[in-house]
Amino acid sequence: MLELTRSVAERARSVAGVTAQNLAIQDAIALTFHAYIFLRISIAPDSPDATAARRMVLALLVVTASAMVLTRGEVIQNQRARALTYRLGLFVPMVFSYFEMRLLLPALQLEAMDYRLYAIDLWLLGTTPSVWMEAWNTKPIVEWLSFFYYGYFLVLIVMLIPALFLEKGRRLQELMAGALLIVATGYFLYTIVPGAGPFATLAFDEPLHGSFWWNQVQITVATAGAQLDIFPSLHTAFPAYFALYACGHRHERPFNWAWPILAFVAFNIIMATMFLRWHWFIDVAIGLLLAFAARRFSVVVAEHEGHRGEAYDMRQPVWEKL
Repeated sequence: MLELTRSVAERARSVAGVTAQNLAIQDAIALTFHAYIFLRISIAPDSPDATAARRMVLALLVVTASAMVLTRGEVIQNQRARALTYRLGLFVPMVFSYFEMRLLLPALQLEAMDYRLYAIDLWLLGTTPSVWMEAWNTKPIVEWLSFFYYGYFLVLIVMLIPALFLEKGRRLQELMAGALLIVATGYFLYTIVPGAGPFATLAFDEPLHGSFWWNQVQITVATAGAQLDIFPSLHTAFPAYFALYACGHRHERPFNWAWPILAFVAFNIIMATMFLRWHWFIDVAIGLLLAFAARRFSVVVAEHEGHRGEAYDMRQPVWEKL
């Protein structure tokens, strides 16, 4: 029995050592993010939202940590199975962390900071863009910008899902490292600077004159939105980051023709965030700053970790082949 206990302990130490050796920077970011969210909700006042959020937050932390041990610790021996487990274990919890925000942010019972954000806009611009954009309140413009705002979700799917399973090498490493940084930083700031946006704070002369696409936006925000998730604007950060990433690879297919399309789409989405009264200017400005920071971060990380798995480097590649 003693020998069995020692054997299990030695195996656990071995797995822990291999896991620590193989952890990539993006793994550390994901684990730190989930641990931070777990800590925040653990000390939040008790409420039905807090109880539900604690369950979801703990589940996402456990799934992520387990995936790291199984893959980076090389408990899973088959490389393809390990690569698939890693992709799902890292990516899926970060996707579901958006939905946990709907429970988490109200559960934290923080004071909304909309008037402080509005004050920054007044100091910078003398107003906030949503106010002077009221002059554009016609059905064609509302529908045009609502279409792009709603299309944000399609952009996320098109840019991330195929790449997760089909892309490889440096391009995959850059894309996912930057995207992960945006998610972790954005959601962290949501817990520090909660707000509902101009539509819930200011009195406008008229409601927006939209129809189908504007209705789709309203339904989506009402049913799936986190409600207090405005600072920074991830509707700004992600499309801008994708455009920067595509521009950085504009000499390679498919980005040699796709980068101007992504830039055009990003511009329209960013304008829509303010025109549709969801965001203050400062939300968008910080979202843009986050996009540029993520792009620079992704390049530096790819250069730093690009040789993992090569000769004389015993660490796992950041993304093993499927």
